[in-house]
Amino acid sequence: MDYSLTEINGINSKLMFIIDKIEKSKPEDEVVSDLVSELHLLTETRQKLLHALVSDANFTDREILEQQFDLTQTLIKQSRKIMDFRQSLLQAGNTTKRQINVYKAIDSNR
Repeated sequence: MDYSLTEINGINSKLMFIIDKIEKSKPEDEVVSDLVSELHLLTETRQKLLHALVSDANFTDREILEQQFDLTQTLIKQSRKIMDFRQSLLQAGNTTKRQINVYKAIDSNR
């Protein structure tokens, strides 16, 4: 049981580090996609460990579970913020590509 909690705390630290690194990265930085993949894998691992912890009938520390729940809410908020920002960058890029294609079409019709 303590081993799972130690693992969860280690993953929590890694998750916060990766989120911070993504937030500080430049939009064009290619390492972000690797960080997002790592974020996804760590989140899945954390979810499995939390599930095992909650399923353990011998684990009754409500305070730890509440802390993990609060951290989960924080991770969700930060992840959504990152996702929304990245989606806005993609949309802006798509708009720019369309504009370039329009200009190319106009130029080719001359």
